[in-house]
Amino acid sequence: MLHKNIGELLEHNHGYASVMHWHGIDAFSYLQFTLDEVCKLKNIDGKSIELALLKQEFKTDNPDLEKLKHYAPSSLCTYLLNNHHNYAQRMLPVIEHHIHQAQIQLSDNYPQLHLLANIFNTFKTDFLKHIAYENEKVFPYIKKLEHYTIDFNNSMLVQVKDFSIKDFIMKHHHDDDEMHNIRILLKNYAVDIRDNLAYKVLMNELKTFEADLKEHSRIEEEILVPMAYRMEQKLYKKIDDLVKLN
Repeated sequence: MLHKNIGELLEHNHGYASVMHWHGIDAFSYLQFTLDEVCKLKNIDGKSIELALLKQEFKTDNPDLEKLKHYAPSSLCTYLLNNHHNYAQRMLPVIEHHIHQAQIQLSDNYPQLHLLANIFNTFKTDFLKHIAYENEKVFPYIKKLEHYTIDFNNSMLVQVKDFSIKDFIMKHHHDDDEMHNIRILLKNYAVDIRDNLAYKVLMNELKTFEADLKEHSRIEEEILVPMAYRMEQKLYKKIDDLVKLN
């Protein structure tokens, strides 16, 4: 692997570009160099990046949804944070950089890259707000729901008045399909054999990123939100019973 050209490696697996980026290699700028040559040029441990590329080669992307159904809600929040939010936050700067590089190198043949850069910048800003909303508001609330469903405490009365799962459902539906404009602009990330390698890599990154977003949404909509809603209703009943007693 070390003695193959970076262009050859990317033709084999478009996902290698992001791994190289995380190791300090701007793949689009060294397509004609061997991986070993670039590692020596940048003083990077070749064996370390080779191992990372092999992990990329054999990684599996599809979670076992049936298994996730048996997670506790708090564990499911942690799973989404570790496996989807962290992935998205790592990929956003990679994709943004590759859009910039492709725009410089390929805009004569792919004029849509200029508009893509603007749309993606807006998408990134909105998406990071969405992630922050889930991490700071939704997931902590669900974890508290789980705790107070088991060990009820009057302090939860204030919190359920401030926020509810219905609030999240409404916002989630509003934010659904965030990459719609990007997908339409790029014709569903379509490429053919004649397309430039850097363009093909970029389309693959965007397509893979969107697939991860959809998987994230599916887990929330089919598993986490119904769990949380049932817990919330159970808590509301406890509150109603408490009010009746008083």
